[in-house]
Amino acid sequence: MEHLFTAFASVLFPVNLALLFTGSALGLLVGVLPGLSSPMALAILVPVAFGMEPVSAFMVLIGTYVGTKTGGAFSAILMRTPGTPAAAATAMEGHPMALRGEAGRALGLAISASFVGGTLSWLLAVPLVGVIGTYAVRISSADLAMIGILALTAVASLSGQDVLKGLMAALLGLVISTIGLDELSGTPRLTMGIYQLYGGVPFLAAIIGLFAIATVLVDISEVSVRKQPTAQKNSFSLLGTLREMWIMRKILLVGTAIGSALGIVPGVGSDTAGWLSYAYVKRLAVRGLLKTDRKIGEGVPEGLAAPEAANNAVTGGATIPMLTLGIPGDGSTAIMLGALMLFGLQPGPMFFRESPDLAYSILVALGLANLTTLVAALVFIRPFVAILKIDRAMLLGSVLVLALVGSYASSNASYEMLIALLFGFLGYFMHRFGYSIPALALGLILGPVIESNFRRALLITRGDYLVFLTSPVSLVCFLLILSLAAKFCFDIIQSRRRQSAGEGPTITTSNH
Repeated sequence: MEHLFTAFASVLFPVNLALLFTGSALGLLVGVLPGLSSPMALAILVPVAFGMEPVSAFMVLIGTYVGTKTGGAFSAILMRTPGTPAAAATAMEGHPMALRGEAGRALGLAISASFVGGTLSWLLAVPLVGVIGTYAVRISSADLAMIGILALTAVASLSGQDVLKGLMAALLGLVISTIGLDELSGTPRLTMGIYQLYGGVPFLAAIIGLFAIATVLVDISEVSVRKQPTAQKNSFSLLGTLREMWIMRKILLVGTAIGSALGIVPGVGSDTAGWLSYAYVKRLAVRGLLKTDRKIGEGVPEGLAAPEAANNAVTGGATIPMLTLGIPGDGSTAIMLGALMLFGLQPGPMFFRESPDLAYSILVALGLANLTTLVAALVFIRPFVAILKIDRAMLLGSVLVLALVGSYASSNASYEMLIALLFGFLGYFMHRFGYSIPALALGLILGPVIESNFRRALLITRGDYLVFLTSPVSLVCFLLILSLAAKFCFDIIQSRRRQSAGEGPTITTSNH
């Protein structure tokens, strides 16, 4: 509690609070613009934040992280074009509400539900961080290696429709993470004689390429005509929104629980949480348990509020494994984990003991960011709606320039711009052919963690592989990995059976 009170005083310092509000506003802007994402914004901001003090830097990053979750609802409601993947489910009921002249009501519900989901998730995360942190200090090297392998297996098996492609992306990330000098023998690995790679692939340049430059390339190749925003006929009513939020409080709690639980699972993401909570509301409507005079798909307010609460609740859950175990819960926390490493810090079991000021400040900032995002959304709601009328193609060039400048500024080395471009093209082709970019990024992050702890465990036990099955943590991780592998094989068998059942002699008829 003493550390928490100190962290509150640090975050509420006027400069830090202003940075948190600025980050929330930037996050809202990024979320409002269709196609831009939280990882992309964070990847561009990390080089800027790197010149600040660690606490101030993470005020901006945490505010941006939380703000993007709420901002994505604006374009989802007004244009049926989700600003972020997390807001995809919001468009299902939000846009029909806007079409019938209830855009103000829909935006008010989205902003309020986001605040409720994010805040409740944070209240759940605070005690969990303490509990997990208490036991995390007892985790051995073998346990950390198995947790990392489980995280990679989970993100690969839960990313996209093709599990095999997710596994391949994760393995590619692991291979790339081995580039550089071996930490034990000092032997160059996969450097191809390029001395700049002796220190490994620059993490920041790789992340900027995967999440920022790749996004620009994808948008250039998928230019489409977008609908104009629907005019807002009804203004936002605070009392009316509060009344509606109280009526649908049970649905908001369910959405928050779904988001918080899925946030802890690495790689699942807020878009999955949004769709699951929307499916829950849809199931209630089908069973007649939802008090509404409209059908699902015609603008049911509960179908808007539940996904927004869920995708914002992911922030609390995803931050827990990042701070206590050094394992990011999603792409955004993976970039923040990399930012901590750039500051010379190592999140994990000892993080709250070795750097309590920063650790608890991040935790407090995560909670207050929901409030600053709520205030920023209410203040900037009209300008953000106006921004949606700008042709997004005009913004792509500036995003590309910022990405390249950010990759150069991280170490003032021009070759990192080339690395960023190479990873940008890699991310573009991965997106085009359905491979998981977050799985690759997680492989880059967890590769050194898995390798170092795996080899350390074998060195301690003199090559005894049973060390990975002796402790309860390692054994549970091993069983979960086996269950995910069994599910993967079962899905492949079922898919082939369906294909074989669908194949057969086809009879064609023609008129003569």
